[in-house]
Amino acid sequence: MLATRNTGTNPRGPVAFGSALIELATQHFQLRHANRTSRASILGDADANVSLTSYGKRISTVWQTIETIGAGSTRPRRLILWLDNAEALGDLPHSLRRLQARGLEIRQCLDYGPHKKYFPYVNEILPSEPDRTLVTADDDVLYPANWLNDLLSAHRPNQVTAFRARIRGEGPYRTWPICQTSEASDMVFATGTSGVAYPPAVLLTLRHRGDAFTRVCPRADDYWLHYATIASGMQIRQVRESAALWWSVPTARNRGLWDGTGTANDAIADKTRRFWLEN
Repeated sequence: MLATRNTGTNPRGPVAFGSALIELATQHFQLRHANRTSRASILGDADANVSLTSYGKRISTVWQTIETIGAGSTRPRRLILWLDNAEALGDLPHSLRRLQARGLEIRQCLDYGPHKKYFPYVNEILPSEPDRTLVTADDDVLYPANWLNDLLSAHRPNQVTAFRARIRGEGPYRTWPICQTSEASDMVFATGTSGVAYPPAVLLTLRHRGDAFTRVCPRADDYWLHYATIASGMQIRQVRESAALWWSVPTARNRGLWDGTGTANDAIADKTRRFWLEN
């Protein structure tokens, strides 16, 4: 999905759409040039770490996402990519090796599916950095320069903060409306693609519950993270009144990590809710 100047809103009309395509092509050229020539650190002094995961063929394109995060006006203290494939770790693309030299951490973990973006973090990083906010990112998104700055500016230590969310309802997931408020509520349901900030208290709750998600909702990380937040006594809020959806990496197709769609997951949602709130 494209958005003019990657503002998170959809372009309207052929002129705006054509302009967005040109801007996307230009950005891709700039990212490739930066990856091949820059020696600047992709890290900064923000009081947050960014964590993401990738798999399969997408490992060859995730560098674009990481370059956009590293080019932001606010940059994370640590930027960690989790991979479960030992063979891929032993034969990393040159693009990722260049990013390692500029501060990217690439760490091996077990195959927890979409839960890889946060679960290895709460086990391995949280104990030594118990007061640090964690921001999760997706591996096929081109984040705008103000992404982390705006997310952290809106974030509160007693809330989960997301750029994109729905309003949880009683009906199937597909009927839940896109969020159109920046008011915090336990009915706001964060979706991970545009970026989510988690406070340490939620991370600690996730650590204490362990890997029970492998039995309850192995592919439904958004549900697991939502009810972990509610069980922590916290609410969720959207950064702005309108939900953002950033540009996607053009070559990253066929999203394999579950993103909250599909009627089969409605039963999983109820199972996850009962696990967190009735146990």
